[in-house]
Amino acid sequence: MANDFPNDDLLDVEAACRFFGGAKPLAPCTLYRGIAAKRFPKPVKIGGASRWIREECKIALAAIIAGQRGEADEAA
Repeated sequence: MANDFPNDDLLDVEAACRFFGGAKPLAPCTLYRGIAAKRFPKPVKIGGASRWIREECKIALAAIIAGQRGEADEAA
């Protein structure tokens, strides 16, 4: 069976908070509020643990940046 997602392509909650927060990581509750508001991707469950797919996080972050720059309005 091929491994489509190497371990470095999956982020745990701490890594996802750092990914979206940068030098000042998000609090986990902020991450989950962002998921509920559809700003951040939903995690996948692996053995009962939540993991975020890095590529989905990159796409979500790019959309947030584009929205702040007004690029989403121009593309429409």
